[in-house]
Parts: sequence; C-alpha cells; structure tokens
Amino acid sequence: MRSSILSLFPSNTHPLSLVSDPDRLLAGEKLMAELVCRGFQVVQEDDPVLLRHRAEEARPFTSDHPSIIITTGALEDLPYDLYQPAYQINLSLHQYFPNLAYPVLQALTPDQIVKLESCQQPNQLLSRNKTIGYLLREVFGADPEILSRPHALVGWLSDYHHQLLDLPDLLRHHLVETLKGFPEYREWDVDLLIRDAQAFQGFVQQEWQKSIDQSIWDKQIRETQTEYFIPFERDPQLQDLVPGLVRRGTIQPIRIEKQTGLPTWARPGVTFVDVRIQRFSTLLEDANHQICVIKSGAQVGWNVWKELALTWAELCNMILQTHLAAHQEQKEVYLNILREIDPLFTNWLRQNYTALGAQRLPTPHHVHHIPHYLAYLRNLGRLGKVVLLVLDGLSLMDWQVVAAAWSQRHADWTIRTDLVLSQIPTITSISRYALISGLRPSDFANDIDHRVSEARAWELFWSREGIAEKACKLLPLYYDRQIDQLPELQDPRVNFWCLIDDTTDKLAHHATLGTADQQSSLKLWLDPIHHPNSLPLEAQLDAYLEQGYTLFIASDHGHVEAAGVGQPSEGLVAQTRGKRVRIYKDRLAALHVQNAFSDTILWDNDGLLPDQMAALMPEGRDAFAPNGEVVVTHGGVSIDEVIVPFIQITKESK
Repeated sequence: MRSSILSLFPSNTHPLSLVSDPDRLLAGEKLMAELVCRGFQVVQEDDPVLLRHRAEEARPFTSDHPSIIITTGALEDLPYDLYQPAYQINLSLHQYFPNLAYPVLQALTPDQIVKLESCQQPNQLLSRNKTIGYLLREVFGADPEILSRPHALVGWLSDYHHQLLDLPDLLRHHLVETLKGFPEYREWDVDLLIRDAQAFQGFVQQEWQKSIDQSIWDKQIRETQTEYFIPFERDPQLQDLVPGLVRRGTIQPIRIEKQTGLPTWARPGVTFVDVRIQRFSTLLEDANHQICVIKSGAQVGWNVWKELALTWAELCNMILQTHLAAHQEQKEVYLNILREIDPLFTNWLRQNYTALGAQRLPTPHHVHHIPHYLAYLRNLGRLGKVVLLVLDGLSLMDWQVVAAAWSQRHADWTIRTDLVLSQIPTITSISRYALISGLRPSDFANDIDHRVSEARAWELFWSREGIAEKACKLLPLYYDRQIDQLPELQDPRVNFWCLIDDTTDKLAHHATLGTADQQSSLKLWLDPIHHPNSLPLEAQLDAYLEQGYTLFIASDHGHVEAAGVGQPSEGLVAQTRGKRVRIYKDRLAALHVQNAFSDTILWDNDGLLPDQMAALMPEGRDAFAPNGEVVVTHGGVSIDEVIVPFIQITKESK
C-alpha cells in the first residue's frame, strides 16, 4: 500500500496535488516523512478560511516546490481555482483492503493501518465480526482463544501497555465480551486492565505479593484460603514471564530478608537490596539498549523516542531520590546517556519534526494538534463537554511524580498518558499559544505579544467548529492566591473549558538549586499537609468528572537544568531573550550572533515557524546566563523540554 500511494506523488511532476483522504491514509509517519523528503509542502485544513490562508502561503505552486492539499471531503468541494489546475487523487481504505469490513477498518489509526498492510490478507470477503476477529489476531496479536490462558493474557497486556497501543473501542468491547466467557476471568475486570496501564500494573503487583507470601509463609496463607486470580505458584508459563514483567516495571521486586522456602522461579521478583537500585539498574540497561538502536543507523520512528522518553524520565526521577545508593559505575553510565541523548534527539527532530507536524489526526503529534483532536472526538460523538487543563511547564518527569500521587488518592480515576511534541522554540508565548489556539506559529508568531489573547484564541477555535462563544471559556487558576473562583468555574453555560495552571512552571523558574530543588517543591505541592497544595485542583477536576465532562491534561513544554555560558549582547535585534533560546525575525541577525556563540543550534525553516523567524539555542544543557549559573528553564530542543505528556482522565461510575 505504501509504495502504491507514494507512486501517486512523483517528484518534480505535479505543482499542485489535491487528495481526498477520508481514511487518513497519508497520515502514516513514514509515508508523510517521505513526502516531505521529496519536497512536498503538505496543507491540511478543514476550515475554509484557514485552508485559503495556507494555500496562499504555499504559492506559487511549481514542480520544484510542489504542494499537496489534503481534505477528508470531496475534491469538488474545494475552491475552483485550486481544483481546476490540480492533479486529483482519491484514496480510501477499501481500495487496499477490499475483503475487510470498511466500517471496522475506519476505527484503526494510521500506524495500525501500516501494521495491517504487512499482514496476510484474507482471500475472501469477511463479515463485520470476522473482520474484528481478524484485526485482533493479525494487528494486535489478541487471539481470544490463545488469551483464554492467564499467562498469555498477562503477557499480551504487558506488551500492549509497554508499546502504548490503543485498541479501538469497537475491537476492545468485542475482545472483552469474548474473554468474559472464560471462567478464568470471572473475577477479572478485563476492560479496566486493557484501558488503564496503572490498573494492570497494580493488579499484577498485588497478585505477585500474594504469590510470594504463599511461597514463603505457605501454612498461614492456606489457612486463610486466599483466592489467587493470577496463579503464579502453579503455572510454569506465568513463572517464565516474571523476569520480563520485572524489567518493564510491571512487577516491582519485593524486598525480603531471607530466601528460605522461596522457589527458584520467584527469585527475579524479589530482592535483598533497596528495590530502587534494582530498578535503576534495569532502566540504565534499557536506556543504553535504546540509545544503541538509535545510533545503529536504523530508521527509528516516533514510538521509539516515546519509549526512550519514558525510560529517561523515570531514570531522572530516580537519580534525584535522596539516599539512593547508586554505584559510581551506574552514575557514570547515567552521565554518558545524558551526554548522548540530546544530540541524537536533535538530529532526529531535524529530519522528522516537520512531517510529524502535518499528522494532526486521528492521533495528535504536536501540541497545536490537541484542540483539533478534541474537535475530532466531538464530531465522532465521543465527547460532549470537555475540560482541557494546561499545566504550564509540566515535564514528563514531573508528570510521573504527579500521576503517582493522584492515582493513589483517586483510585476511581483511570489515567491514560500519551506523549506529544512541544512547539519549538519551547517557550510559553509560542508553545502554549499554539496548544490553546490550534494554530502553527507561522499563523501568530509575527505578533508574539498576541494582540489576540489566549482566551479569545480558544473561543475562535471552537467558533470555527460551530460552538457559541458563551459555551467556551479560558480561565487561569488562582487557587493558591486565596481567590474564590468557584462561581466562575461552575458556570453551567460553559461546555468547553480551558484551564491554565502555571504552578509547575513557577516551581521550575524559582528553583535556584537546580532540578533537585524543583522536584522537592513539586512534591511539597502534592503533599496535603503543605499549604498551598494540589488538593483544590484535584477537587475541581473530580467535580468536572462527576458532571460528565471529558478531562484532558496537556503541557506546553518541559524544562531542563542548564548551566550558564554567557549572554549575547545583541541590543534590540532579538525578539525574545530567554535563557535557553533567542528568537530573531531576521535569520541573518541570528547567524551574526551564532558567530560569537558557536556552540549553538540555529532552528528555522521547519514548516511551522514564519519564514524569516530563527531561533538560536545553546547546545546540550547550556544556557544564555552568567557563566556557571545553574538555572531550571526551557526554550530549547532537549528531550526533557520537547517531549511532553498528554493525558486523559476518566472516572469509574459508582
């Protein structure tokens, strides 16, 4: 399929191509990257005003600088001056998978369609239910007959959550109903275990604890006749899974004092030392392996970097824990990963950032895709009222700490975390504005002071979706300033909330002792005993969940600890003067400053920034600050600043 689609877009042939792509076949990461590599500028806008704006930006259409305009509707609905001279293409899933039920195929994401392409296709027409079964087996490796055995289901769920897969609702419901028919799962909440990675981890950990208790204190457990949902102690195939479950963090090794009575198969899941040291060692091995894969020259995609970002964030959290008795050799391995990760990530960004910026739906990749994703879910009927909470400056490392605390306090919350890319340069005035407005920086960054406020940008986005302005509201939160905002937050007319909380950003900028200082402050904010704390925010979010709102949490950028290397003296030439980035309207001015600061990265011409805008950023983890000064800041292209969490929280009905 991929080669067939690419053959429709030869280089230097058609100045303008119009594509009707209702099934988003062009949204695949590798396919879009190849189109960008061939020199195509991709325009995809459902709003006719923005479509006209993007099309005019792309002119003149020439074979040397060709453009592709993608629509999910009919080509005939596009403006005539674009339609008449263009090369016209119609794409649909049914063209490439004629023997599968089309409505079921439409539930797949672009990445899942790519996986489907590599599967053996059926040689006869399949019904709806048979198509669902085929997709579960071939694309997701979820054959209900195989998963009827607990070891197979636990192994599959571990792979599923580790790979951050997203089983479409239609397929998930079918799988759950089938598995409910097996007596082994009578007491399992299979649907929750598929939807919620933390619930799955908690369930396995609890059953592992029971199994270890029985192995060591066999008599007492038998006397209480404890029921075991995951029969580790009597299933050798489950026992074989234990090392892998420990490596992925699904099982946290249990610390024990002695080995008496402990069977050999249980030993990977126990420890006689601080469990954090064992986990730290595993994470170092995983990160090193992932770095080696990237350095090998293999073509790695976004999913590889998401996996590494999660590993790296957990590593950074652990290295900051007090009394973690890591060996000097382990610390050196950590520092070596730190030196390698950012240059590798920057090189990958330069090759893939633009292509991912064009892949807005059905899965967001950039922060400016998020409002469009919410509108997409609304159009599918999957949400009616929404709250988007922007936690300004929340890094992935921060979120892992917050999620752990909130999960413990709110057992009825289901938290699903995905990752997106911040807008580069990763400063609030650009990245947060892009997140709220759904616009690329080229649409607003020439007016970096924003004559159109964030609140108005939020209203304008939803007005283009046909929502009345009174039903949309952006509100900064001031619960830490003894200001009663409750009447405003309870406005019954508002169905589309955007709430801004800048606590995490302030904690970062006020951390004069570096990241350790920032993380300590974050944990104080999460501590109910400390005041102010996060409880008022949690209570408000819980209230929205009770009222039927769909809750999303997003971050506009992360942060990084950096050391000062001096400050440029460019007078009024720079448009902004941050510690991790200087922005210039004139590329030549940026090049002039770069001559004095050679260890810098010039970021421009990425298809998202205005043509003449350039961002100058220190390499590695340096900052435009007095020599040697340690700051926690943002603006650059480190993995900690650019890859940020995008979360959905749902609440189990009582």
